[in-house]
Amino acid sequence: MIGIQSNWDDSEKTVIRMYIGDYWDWDDLNAAMDEIGAMMTEVSHQVDVITVMRPTTPLPEGNAMYNIRNAILRLPLNAGIHVMVGGDILTNRSLRMLSHGYTCMTGRLIQTTTLGEAYRTIARNRPEIYETFDIVA
Repeated sequence: MIGIQSNWDDSEKTVIRMYIGDYWDWDDLNAAMDEIGAMMTEVSHQVDVITVMRPTTPLPEGNAMYNIRNAILRLPLNAGIHVMVGGDILTNRSLRMLSHGYTCMTGRLIQTTTLGEAYRTIARNRPEIYETFDIVA
């Protein structure tokens, strides 16, 4: 696969799944983030992103920290967490440094090795929605 593909993961439009191909560049990431941002503006609730990347797929040449940070900061306010499944060691270290280096990203960039763990992570980080009859005074 070449480039980056994104689509809704569920009919409720709460999760977007992004697949990063073996050959991609920063322009592909910027285009994908614009597409994801437009998808997020379709709804008013929190939308989380799962990115699936093979461990053998390298980052493109250039400043990874700068490009990833700018791409994520362009997302709308209803953007939730971003869970990376897979990725090579450089990708994972870059995301870890971003998550720890910028307070606006603390707790928003999470890494896992399996898709199942990504879904569990998202479920744990969902805002609770209470009906009025569920509230106990």
